[in-house]
Amino acid sequence: MESFEEARKLAERYVPRLRYDRAEPFGLQGVGYTVYTADGACRADGACRAAGAEVKSVSCKLRFPVEPGETVFEYAFYYDFDIQHLYDLEHVFVRVDPKGRIGGVLGSFHGKFLNNLLEGETEFEGTHVILYVQPGKHAFIHKPHYFRLFPDRDKCCREYAGQDGLLIAPMFEDRISTDEGFDTQVRRYIQENYAFTPVWEFSEEYPRLPKAEEKLMPWEELDGLIVRRIAEWKRRILGLSVPQVQT
Repeated sequence: MESFEEARKLAERYVPRLRYDRAEPFGLQGVGYTVYTADGACRADGACRAAGAEVKSVSCKLRFPVEPGETVFEYAFYYDFDIQHLYDLEHVFVRVDPKGRIGGVLGSFHGKFLNNLLEGETEFEGTHVILYVQPGKHAFIHKPHYFRLFPDRDKCCREYAGQDGLLIAPMFEDRISTDEGFDTQVRRYIQENYAFTPVWEFSEEYPRLPKAEEKLMPWEELDGLIVRRIAEWKRRILGLSVPQVQT
């Protein structure tokens, strides 16, 4: 990997194509990519990272090997909201062999990573794997009927909307903060503005929701964007809670 531009083009080539429920209320705000290789050819700015026998993701807990000749693409998908909390970061890892063929796809699914590359089931558009997005929650799966495994799949978007307040991932603990009072306001805000009932109809990306290719940026850029957007949302939600002075 010799340049930022080359890393960007490769990331665009393999970024998943997402399919949303017709009632999905949240659009992508950013997709942070990191490119891992085993040959040691990488940029110091983090657009491409060299890998050894095993590496740890720059943006989540996953550890994975990178074999000689392989390239692993990490995509971190950021939404301002999960239907149950403020802040949501989901992940997909695409493994590509030396001939450019996709040999593995892992998608985040409620704290775990599931294999999204199943012969005879996984769909593609050229070099882009198609993944389905759980309504409001944004977990990934290769076929939407597997979402039926969750008995509370509708309740989490209605009765349970906003219940977790502001979620803070460990890597942001020194830059993002919350308290019980703000969490209560977040719960109220999500309930009043975003609670919905999924229709469980998935199709091509709807025009009102940004496509992943439109939101690609190096992970380091997304990292900073997340902190800024959470700060903006805190000001907005806190501002809404302040009684307006009548004149």
